[in-house]
Amino acid sequence: MTRLKDRIAIVTGAGRPGNIGEAVCAQFLEEGAAGVVATDLRDGEAQALTDRFGSERFAFQPHDVASEADWQRVVNLTLERFGGLDILVNNAGMGMSGDSAKLSLENFRKTMDVNLYGAFLGTKYCAPPIAERAAMHTGGGAIINVSSMAAYMPNAHNIAYHCSKSALRMLTLCTSKELGPQGIRVNSVHPGPIMTPLLKEAFKRYSKAGMYASPEDAERRIAASSPLGRTSTPEEIARLFVYLASDDASYITGTAIAHDGGVGSVF
Repeated sequence: MTRLKDRIAIVTGAGRPGNIGEAVCAQFLEEGAAGVVATDLRDGEAQALTDRFGSERFAFQPHDVASEADWQRVVNLTLERFGGLDILVNNAGMGMSGDSAKLSLENFRKTMDVNLYGAFLGTKYCAPPIAERAAMHTGGGAIINVSSMAAYMPNAHNIAYHCSKSALRMLTLCTSKELGPQGIRVNSVHPGPIMTPLLKEAFKRYSKAGMYASPEDAERRIAASSPLGRTSTPEEIARLFVYLASDDASYITGTAIAHDGGVGSVF
């Protein structure tokens, strides 16, 4: 499989096994990517990831996506190590449950720092080197922002997360207009319930906030909310990222693509 042959990618939020970022790295490499730089604030699994993927076409970097200096460092390292950049996946994210009465301004800002400002900084520093190589590929360069079905579905108990993902959708629209003439396509992916360690942690938060009777009740009811009657897997959604990053999606930009099993259509 060579849909991403010669491409070089940065994937943020990819430092935790079992999450979407790791699955995206795996499938990019399977599709022939020449280099993948995985980044994450957590670096405890860095060696395990390198052991899995090898060091020839893969590198891990600790990275605070809300830090401008960290973005400059990661981009410079990518250019030095692999010689260019073609794809950015703004996948790093976080969520803190709470309504406007209970959520602190500090925690609201932390959520925005990662989910929105991190993607803004990634776009700011990655777009120039992506544009330099865009003409090398039929589909140009690609930026993929990981939003959420939460961008369209209000939730009184998860206000910061939903607001940040909605704003990320608008960032995608604005930058698709800006960067299209430079040969860069910008799209947002809107996952529904993907069974990851982060979702399991969210089940606990939802239960603690009183939204569900227990984490198990949250998992059961959220799975049942899909017309398909189940949650998805990181490997399933990672195939969508390969498509959006490849020449197969050469005329797709500014688009929001749901991978939610129809959950969004229920509300």
